Amino acid sequence: MVRQRSNLYKILALMVVTLMMLSACGTESPTGQATATSGSAGTVTTPTTGDTGATPTGSDTGTGTTPTTGGSTGNGPAMKDPTTIVEATIGDPQSLDPAWAYDSASSEIIFNVYETLLFPNKGSLDEFVPMLAEKLPDISEDGKTYTWQIRKGVKFHDGGDLTPEDVAYSFWRGLTQDRAGGPQWIMLQPFFGLEVGTFQADVVEKTYGGDFAKGCEAVKQAITFDNSAGTVTMHLAQSYGPMLQILTGSWASIVDKEWMTSQGDWDGDCATAEKFHDPSAENSKIFNTMNGTGPFKFERWAPGEQISLTRNDAYWVKEPLWAGGPTGPAAAERVIIKNIAEWGTRFAAIQAGDADIAYVDRQYISQIDPLAAETCTADQNCTPANANGYIRLYKNLPSVSDEVILFNQKVNTTGGSSHLGSGTLDGKGAPPDLFSDIHVRKAFNYCFDWNTYINQVWNGEAQQAFGPIIQGLIGYDPNQAHYSFDLDKCAQEFKASTITSASGASLWDTGFSMQYVYNDGNDQRKTAGDILRDGLQRVNPKFQIEVISEPFPAFLEETTNGTLGLFMLGWQQDFSDPHNWVQPYMSAAGAYASAQNFPADLQKQIDDLIVQAVSTTDETERTTLYKQLQNIAYENALDVFLTQPQGRHYEQSWLKGWYFNPGFGTSIYFYPLSKQQ
Repeated sequence: MVRQRSNLYKILALMVVTLMMLSACGTESPTGQATATSGSAGTVTTPTTGDTGATPTGSDTGTGTTPTTGGSTGNGPAMKDPTTIVEATIGDPQSLDPAWAYDSASSEIIFNVYETLLFPNKGSLDEFVPMLAEKLPDISEDGKTYTWQIRKGVKFHDGGDLTPEDVAYSFWRGLTQDRAGGPQWIMLQPFFGLEVGTFQADVVEKTYGGDFAKGCEAVKQAITFDNSAGTVTMHLAQSYGPMLQILTGSWASIVDKEWMTSQGDWDGDCATAEKFHDPSAENSKIFNTMNGTGPFKFERWAPGEQISLTRNDAYWVKEPLWAGGPTGPAAAERVIIKNIAEWGTRFAAIQAGDADIAYVDRQYISQIDPLAAETCTADQNCTPANANGYIRLYKNLPSVSDEVILFNQKVNTTGGSSHLGSGTLDGKGAPPDLFSDIHVRKAFNYCFDWNTYINQVWNGEAQQAFGPIIQGLIGYDPNQAHYSFDLDKCAQEFKASTITSASGASLWDTGFSMQYVYNDGNDQRKTAGDILRDGLQRVNPKFQIEVISEPFPAFLEETTNGTLGLFMLGWQQDFSDPHNWVQPYMSAAGAYASAQNFPADLQKQIDDLIVQAVSTTDETERTTLYKQLQNIAYENALDVFLTQPQGRHYEQSWLKGWYFNPGFGTSIYFYPLSKQQ
């Protein structure tokens, strides 16, 4: 999923600042954003539905020395309104439509308002508990049929009853909507084949000769419901190991069919489904409105400023989803998520007690770390830190995210492009195909100073990425060839470029001018751009890079439309498999690669290998194929793969209930949280 914050690992910095990068998050699930490794669900607790008068209970804090109660140090500001949790972060959502959204900012909202059939078992990546399902599914012996018993007595926020038809409709709608660059490829592959990238091209066109209605009917046959039996049945094209993982994503959220129809959205009739296919963000009927079953209700979205949620006082959970978990309505009556791009303002909010959670750019940790009264690990083991401190710091949180500077090899200049200057090689601009030259891509890699970036920005709490596949997954090789900072090699590659000006002058002699773009408020990405710019300038003063930022939604729209030439994003794992890394970064249908315009012959080679790798069940063969893909990314210098960071998480010491699950990413799950002075 597209990462917006520099949050390193989908670290659910549930209460705080998960400092890592996105997708800029685009993206992008605690569903909704990264999920876990495939595996059995293990022992689960099955919650029951009861009356709406239950009171919330506190969640357990794990083993070891647990965090102290807020205010115990006698330092810092007084706790503000105990009924309201305020998060100070960066970036706006792209959309509140769960089938459309694929970024961390959107998924955070979705994950607190909507719900899925199952949910991670507290901090686990490979164990799940039933949520809107009564129990985990019955799975056929061949692994291709999943039968779900849908929970009874659950109501949507507007009062409508949850039915099996709502569940089936939610998946039908997502698969047929399948907006460009969105998350639905994750759902399409288990139902229609591992080679499928988009519904229109790979299902409607290839299988049904362009008949959208027939493709829609195939979706309905793949996911059926029986209201009288209370069941939904999924028919997969093949056994699919990560199936339970992907069903915890925000794209798998359940909506109310009746309410959707009342909003003017699709009514479930395949005759009209094509009308709702691939909408822009604003053209989704639920772009800025919500109606879920979750612990919080949508209240208001003021774009560029804040989003507010209110407690669902009729929340259905009466028995803990996991051991020691909360029940009944949330402790917090209200949640406010403020979009504050400037670090100084966010820092002041923490100091004044106006923010309970704050996004912290890694380069500013020297300012905020002295405020930490205690430092904690992911398993809630805490040790005293600063005697005069008053906040809580979690650090060294495992990461399943990365940061990457991406190249577009053929920039879309329809209507002109403000990012390429003159748009030609004349010393005042750059041609749209500048990065189609492998020597230019290699030169940019050699001109980036990883050591400076890791040490100055990440305080040494990151490692250099060698390609799209991160450490911890098959296909990652610590001995993989990779680029390093080398200005001599940078110069050599630029001089080897075959790109020339209209008069025949070389790239080296002419120089270029273009913009490097990142999302507003992400100072880590700004610093990466500054480091790259400085390296290029040291090699040749004629190489000009202007580092600029854009609001996150506009930035993601430009990446999808292919109008950016040089930009920085990151990825947060949707499910724990190398396929979830090579697909976005290398596949023709990938969230990023689809707009990067790799050469056709190379793209075919990559796509064939991706299908082979995800299709085979032989672990040795898979490893070999993914190593091959990792090496192709290096040999062709597809991007500048920067880092795989470790995560941090800051919170006011009066906040209680946070727990770490790497699969949650930057999404903050507010349900377990409370404020206690």
